[in-house]
Amino acid sequence: MRVAAVASLIPTVASAFTCPGSWSPVHAWAEVEASVNASCQDVMQEIKARVTGEWHDPHNGGTYSLQHEGPLRFDLERVTGNKLFTDKMIFEFVDRANSFPSCEINACSESQIFSIKDFSTNYCNLRNLYCGKGDGCVPVLHDFHSYELDVETSKFAGKDKDACIVEPETERTTPMLRATPQTQDVLLGATVDETLACISDNCPLDEFTLQPKPSCVLGNCTSNLAKCLFSSSCRHGVMCELKCTEPLAKTAEAEHFSSLMECMRVHCPGFPPEKTCAALHCGVEAASCAVHSKCRHALECADKCVPGKYAAALAAMPRETII
Repeated sequence: MRVAAVASLIPTVASAFTCPGSWSPVHAWAEVEASVNASCQDVMQEIKARVTGEWHDPHNGGTYSLQHEGPLRFDLERVTGNKLFTDKMIFEFVDRANSFPSCEINACSESQIFSIKDFSTNYCNLRNLYCGKGDGCVPVLHDFHSYELDVETSKFAGKDKDACIVEPETERTTPMLRATPQTQDVLLGATVDETLACISDNCPLDEFTLQPKPSCVLGNCTSNLAKCLFSSSCRHGVMCELKCTEPLAKTAEAEHFSSLMECMRVHCPGFPPEKTCAALHCGVEAASCAVHSKCRHALECADKCVPGKYAAALAAMPRETII
């Protein structure tokens, strides 16, 4: 029953590098191993100058910020030029100096959520901080040549260097973003209904993670999933609902949430579910969720993300004091 089931599309990364992670399973990532013909001190000075100074990001005018600085490590964030997405990065540096200075960069970037509009974001996040004039970049303190030893990306994520220097898209908006609130509500409802109906009918939630199995979702609902990802309103609904259920996932109270959702899936299919059906068949599960604050709050929060989708489950709950 959850929009968050679209999270199954993108697998998470398993890597020898240190990666920042993402709160959303629906995200892309990129890893880069590169060698630079300069000392790590100079490389770190240059990257820090680009992140904290007046340097202009050539990939759609994103805004970088330094979150943490260690002896040979940077933790960074980048907000996209259109202000819709936040990406997190970790850079680790290793001096390989022999007769000539050489610095090895191990870096990883992970998105807040998968942006199907821009396949190259994560790779370009990294590359644009160590590229030189020869690559079409504008240095601040030091210009150097870099050689990429290895580049790995998630499915659908790009690694095309030519895509890393483009005109800013800050003023661009998609037709979906220009739609009126009423139009957005209709589009969101229709897209979510179709996606949720498919997932709910075929793929029960794991009682611990509150996610359906990726193989089940991809095997049964690929076209619905793709339609939701291409809809900005549907994606925003996904992000909102993921934040609502994040505190509940992988806790003891997750079982109460998943039990109620499974009861609704089995006994009250269709969207929106009928309140009379929920009260008749799922009253016990609703009561169990109601007396646990995290479970009830997750439902109330998620219902605001996709109005009406959880109304039947909420209506089946007793109104006694929760704990």
